[in-house]
Amino acid sequence: MTVTNLALSRRPPKPTLGGWADPVEFEEAQAAAIDALADTLIPEEGGFPAPSSVNVLGFFRRYVTPKGQPAVWYPFLSAEDIAGICGWLGDGFAAADEDSRVAAVGVVERDHAEMFNRVRDLVYQAYYSRPEVIAAINAQLPAGKDYRITPQPFGYADVIEDWDEDLLGRVQGSYIRTEDVTRVPLPDTLAGPNEVVVGSWMSDAAATSLPERAPAESAAVVGHARADVAPSDTQDTQLGDFHGCIH
Repeated sequence: MTVTNLALSRRPPKPTLGGWADPVEFEEAQAAAIDALADTLIPEEGGFPAPSSVNVLGFFRRYVTPKGQPAVWYPFLSAEDIAGICGWLGDGFAAADEDSRVAAVGVVERDHAEMFNRVRDLVYQAYYSRPEVIAAINAQLPAGKDYRITPQPFGYADVIEDWDEDLLGRVQGSYIRTEDVTRVPLPDTLAGPNEVVVGSWMSDAAATSLPERAPAESAAVVGHARADVAPSDTQDTQLGDFHGCIH
């Protein structure tokens, strides 16, 4: 009888919507370093609050993978990774002046780029998800006055201006039916031998202004792309002939 070790085949735990049910408890020094790092990356200015004042740390606690588990879920950072970042920043990082913190962050960014990028992205995502920051966007940025943290399910129908029906009524378009597409010669600068150019539509008058070419080098104009397809000289080329061939 074969015995399967289910512990070895079990998938890593997955966080629920909104993060881990049991948030990570960072050490006091680590928590201070995370706050200081966030404040260094996003300084308080222009009516926008400091990250440490809007509980970016709480976002970290919910989304960083708990100690002892593989970081296979967003943001792909474990508690051990955060401890490593804090160690690289140094023991005095949280209490250092701004210039010293900027210098320390620059060293970590240079020497541990991949890990730094993940932490930096998590800081940004945490910060711009905070209600206080959304309120600052609404108040400080003309283009963000109606921005919402959760656009759905209501969308922005109440703040979008009505369409100009008169303007829309003047919009006109045209097309050429597939069966009306005709073969036209192309100059050497546009197509080589046995190539088909799926490009701009061309009227008969425009076609007659192009230099003549041998039938074997003729091309069909049917769209706006390029396909290395050689149509026969005796068969009209239609849009349907290129299904799956256009790239």
